[in-house]
Amino acid sequence: GKWFRADEDVSAGDALTDGVIDHQNIVDDFKTEYEAENGESAVTYKFIGFPGESGRNLGVVTIRGTSNSWDALTDAQLWSSAALAQYVRAILPLGNWLTSILPYLVKAVSLIESSRLEEVAFYKQTTSFIEHLKETSDLYDNIVITGHSLGGGLAMISGAQTKVPSIALSGPNALISRFTFEPQITPEDLEKYTFNIVPDRDPVPRIDDLSQNYQRIKCLSSPNAPVDCHFGKRSLCEILYTCGSSGRPVPCSCVNEYDYPEPNIIDDNGSTFAENCS
Repeated sequence: GKWFRADEDVSAGDALTDGVIDHQNIVDDFKTEYEAENGESAVTYKFIGFPGESGRNLGVVTIRGTSNSWDALTDAQLWSSAALAQYVRAILPLGNWLTSILPYLVKAVSLIESSRLEEVAFYKQTTSFIEHLKETSDLYDNIVITGHSLGGGLAMISGAQTKVPSIALSGPNALISRFTFEPQITPEDLEKYTFNIVPDRDPVPRIDDLSQNYQRIKCLSSPNAPVDCHFGKRSLCEILYTCGSSGRPVPCSCVNEYDYPEPNIIDDNGSTFAENCS
């Protein structure tokens, strides 16, 4: 089948055994109904289907990361109290003793800023969308949530709230700020349903405290450019270089932009990696 099939190509009785499906119609219909009742939101997400045999098919909700100044403001407002609490803990003697009470202090601050936080609570729509899929869609046996940066932070919040597995890349965490979300999330749900990939020297996934499940990865950018470690494409290249590509093509940018060595050829078709990427 095609790599991507559109929603309208999938009938209600489709067995969904091949192709990858962009379910944009499902997303659009939900957003229209949700925002008519709750107001417009700047959050952007997709629902991508990976069909397969029963028990092995997968629906993935992907949430867009920070891409403009409004998204950056959202990051700052949702996680500023947690970041401030981390700073205070770091500079105070025996500050680690405060760790257990930080969530309560951050919750108290959030009550003062409740109206502002409500404006940027993008996770409410993504959480509602996941609940909608669980209640109404039987297309896939398994659903996961993923995102990068802000999208990763929202994925972990929605994953913990809906009890659906979530994988974040460079996402801000939710352990200290867990009481500020509605509904509140527990450390146990964060431990069970969230996973964060944390590149070296990337400042964003160091906002709020990491939960139990995370994986640190290297970053080969210049020590003077830590922001470069936040780039999702660079992190993808590091993961492919460290773990292998399992036969999938390696992006040309891994070699041409980020200085990773050329991958080994596993199927010699007469052309080199450099020739294919020229």
